[in-house]
Amino acid sequence: MARRKSLPIKKRRELPAFDRAEFERRAERARALMVRERLDALLVSSEANLEYLSGFTTQFAWNTPTRPWYFLLPREGEPVGIIPEMGVTNWRATSWVSEILSWPSPRPANEGLDLLKRAVLGLKRQFSRVGVELGPESRIGMPVADLTRLRDMIRPFDVVDGMHALRELRLVKSPAEIERIRRMCQIAGDSFDNMGALIEPGDTERDLVRKFQADMLLRGADKTPYVAIGSGQGGYDSIIQGPLGRKLKRGDIFLIDTGARYGSYFCDFDRNYALGKPPSDEARRIHDLLYKSTAAGIKAARVGHTAADVFAAQAKVLEDAGLVLGNVGRFGHGLGRVMTESPSNMPGDDTPLVPGMVLTIEPSAMYGEGKILVHEENLVITEDRAELLTRRAPREMPVLEF
Repeated sequence: MARRKSLPIKKRRELPAFDRAEFERRAERARALMVRERLDALLVSSEANLEYLSGFTTQFAWNTPTRPWYFLLPREGEPVGIIPEMGVTNWRATSWVSEILSWPSPRPANEGLDLLKRAVLGLKRQFSRVGVELGPESRIGMPVADLTRLRDMIRPFDVVDGMHALRELRLVKSPAEIERIRRMCQIAGDSFDNMGALIEPGDTERDLVRKFQADMLLRGADKTPYVAIGSGQGGYDSIIQGPLGRKLKRGDIFLIDTGARYGSYFCDFDRNYALGKPPSDEARRIHDLLYKSTAAGIKAARVGHTAADVFAAQAKVLEDAGLVLGNVGRFGHGLGRVMTESPSNMPGDDTPLVPGMVLTIEPSAMYGEGKILVHEENLVITEDRAELLTRRAPREMPVLEF
């Protein structure tokens, strides 16, 4: 059994902020994609895309729906932040973009729409199309009613889906982006390794999750927006639930899955534990099959293969062992500024794998009376192999003293 000894907190050097050249490269790539997609500009208002293109970071903007924030990147010309007046100082401190249009928000009757109209109608018009976050796996940070009003205000420009360009733009990560994901994986990995020191008799799921989140923050995480836990005697039946007030007990198997952030980039992986005594033979068999399935997915994640190939490699291990996959959906996905990004490791997703893509490998299997086990690792595609960003989970499920 794992000893109840706390893992020392390692002081790590903070990674440097992205330099201006990083953002200029993103803008240059975005403009090339705009030509392909026949766009005169990209207009973004979500946290992930606005931060990605503008560099603007704030503790405030994304925690309140009162004020919308916009960034307009033209195919030709200077980019501009169109933001509430209260954010100007924050913008100048964090963004590489010097041009700002602002208004005294909140002003519900017109939250920056006149400024957006002025900026869009001032664009050099070739395609008469402005790309907005409308497609799959996207969200916008403005009221839908305002988007409808904006459509009419900026004619002859049309508002169209810009997600084809934005998805491809963020698909391949720079070395600096990968280092942020790697750092968060290291931090979360240390907290997972410290689980035996965190858990105590009498803990509920909520107690353990709070301690796990605090441990990640003390080790250097910026935010811990997603920590799911599943627990139960002999296994758990949900991987996205909780934490609940259920008390953890000897004989439980539990999973913690975390999507935590460092420098605005996510890790996303889980670990499984048994409490007080070894898992059943069936749970151990499934755990070992998932370990083998994960290994197959890691091996398949290489240049020349597709996201669908990564799924197929994982699925084959489980199906060859006699398991029925059922309506499994996918076995992993892209990872970056959002916890789940394109592509999906699933049948039919023929996205080619190229160097710089970051993926999760996430097979799952059902057993017993509605129990489920999941393994998950994070990796980056390099020229000749997949490089793990997480420390590989142990092949045998750890048993914690309890």
